[in-house]
Amino acid sequence: MSETKEKKKMLKINALGHAMSDSYMFIIPLLLPLFRAEFAINYIQSGLILTAHVAIRTVFSLLFGYFGDQYDKRWLIAGGFLFSSIVLGGLIWAQKIHIIVTLLLLLAIGVSTYHPIATSLVRENSEVKERVRNYSIFGAIGVVGAISSSLLFGIFSHLWGWKITLLLFSLPGYFLAYAYLRRKNGKKYHKLDVEKKKGSGYLPLFYIGKSFRTLGTWAILAFLPVYATDYIGFKPEFSAWMISIYFIGELLGTYIFSKIKDNGQQLEMIIGSTVLITVLIWAITLFMQPFAIILVIAAIGIVQGIFFPSQNVWLTYVCPVNNQSSVFGMALFSDGISATFAPAIYGWIAEQSSLAGAYRIASLPVVISFFIHVLLYILLNRQEKSIKI
Repeated sequence: MSETKEKKKMLKINALGHAMSDSYMFIIPLLLPLFRAEFAINYIQSGLILTAHVAIRTVFSLLFGYFGDQYDKRWLIAGGFLFSSIVLGGLIWAQKIHIIVTLLLLLAIGVSTYHPIATSLVRENSEVKERVRNYSIFGAIGVVGAISSSLLFGIFSHLWGWKITLLLFSLPGYFLAYAYLRRKNGKKYHKLDVEKKKGSGYLPLFYIGKSFRTLGTWAILAFLPVYATDYIGFKPEFSAWMISIYFIGELLGTYIFSKIKDNGQQLEMIIGSTVLITVLIWAITLFMQPFAIILVIAAIGIVQGIFFPSQNVWLTYVCPVNNQSSVFGMALFSDGISATFAPAIYGWIAEQSSLAGAYRIASLPVVISFFIHVLLYILLNRQEKSIKI
């Protein structure tokens, strides 16, 4: 098989892996309502399970990002899928809640292998002119996986129970592990490593800005079904559809991004999307009609769908090829820190005032993120001008 065909094959497998990895990543939110009914766990216990899962995933994403630059990426991802599938399948024999929770926390380790390494594989198998399209497809397939898994989980768990459902969900992981191992180990340092890098010294500033942005946006997503029930009057079983609407919007956003010509202006797109997100967060609290809320949530998804591939493409232009997995791992780590604490912070704020008030306060870290990214833009422009002089 030619090198070009091999790269295309890897990109296809990598995209399918993204769909499956995102399915595993969102397993716990789908399980929590069932655990509440079967094991009578309370809201605090539910929140602690989710927080612990995100925290473990955050730390190990950073670790596996480093490993991805040192060892064979195929083996690391394949090992992650194999481990995740064994853990999910093993839940069929677990009876006590503490054993079940322990296995689900171990699942976080398997899931954490994927994103920092697979994101860098997209770069390694893409020509410069193909990056925007390939990162858009990569992101879109992940979103499709999240939507599909939530729909299938509901159907399967209704028919056969959650344990059989998890066993079924575990099976594709084995095939993906085999598919990754079958691929040839491409040359690690190809012509991408001669790209001239500018601005890598400012990456910590980018991570800080990204962390603040996630601190605001993750709170919106985490409490979206609750907000739809308490403020808009949706029935609880229908309020979960708000998450699906968000992801459908994100899918549309990635499609829009794929049609944008790559002019190296991804940082400007990151700044613009941050402004729009701030406005849309406030819009959620101003419009109480169901149709208006649906439009706002879809719009948030569209903006996020443009933001995520923008940041990935921008990072490829900044980070050297020999430590790209570490860079993506650090980006996930900065996201994960905020995602770990955001639900607890804004849940407490909502208890003290209201959920609408918590949403408005959530816009503040997003505004801070905007100013940090603007500062980053100014510093990069100055650096570029000084280099030309």
